[in-house]
Amino acid sequence: MRELLLNKCRPGRPRAAFTLVELLTVVAIIAILASILIPVVGQVRKKAQQADSTSRLRSLGSAALLYASEHDGSWPRSTHAYSREEPQWWLALAPYLGSDVSLASDPRVQDLLNGVLRDPLDLEETVAGQSNRFSYGLNVHLQLGELDDYPGKPQRWHKVYSVPFPASTVMFASNRLETSDHFMAHDWATTADAEHDLDPRLDDRASFVYCDGHVEWLAAAETFNPGNGVNHWNPSLAGAK
Repeated sequence: MRELLLNKCRPGRPRAAFTLVELLTVVAIIAILASILIPVVGQVRKKAQQADSTSRLRSLGSAALLYASEHDGSWPRSTHAYSREEPQWWLALAPYLGSDVSLASDPRVQDLLNGVLRDPLDLEETVAGQSNRFSYGLNVHLQLGELDDYPGKPQRWHKVYSVPFPASTVMFASNRLETSDHFMAHDWATTADAEHDLDPRLDDRASFVYCDGHVEWLAAAETFNPGNGVNHWNPSLAGAK
């Protein structure tokens, strides 16, 4: 016992400390790993946001098609053409997006606009610090009326079945105009007009859901370039190659 106590009292051998070279080596390895992992994490996050954004826009397109199937084939209306009987599309589609909001005066309408209808890649803010109300806009060609002036007048595309090329006709797209819920695409004359209204949220590409329900990420010129005969907005011209 005495020997055991003496051994416990004796100072042990000093622990070996890290040398400066070893510490620098560890720091260098951590820096290398960080330089590899940080871009990878950023890319994974960006891919996840893109997937979420694509899913929300696809849901919006599906909701519009479901709405049309229950309303004699009619597209939902934007503020360009809505009436008391036909509320704006973001209210009309609420039941198909899991919300029971039906009036613009409902205090929960902001939750609908900024939540369900909010693009996760849309980070812009409007005046007064409020979030952008409309991440997406409806193609106004789908609801033009007698008072509108546009090429092809008086043809109408108010119904799902009246759109001749649904797979190449835009329904909704990512919107740069915070206070508008639609695109006045019938007024566009050049690609620059489309670029002014569309919001490229993934590099130089905006998101589009077409009248058949599929989603694409495209540059503005890939959907509207009159000089090259490209017009995915006018339903009569959308089939041109």
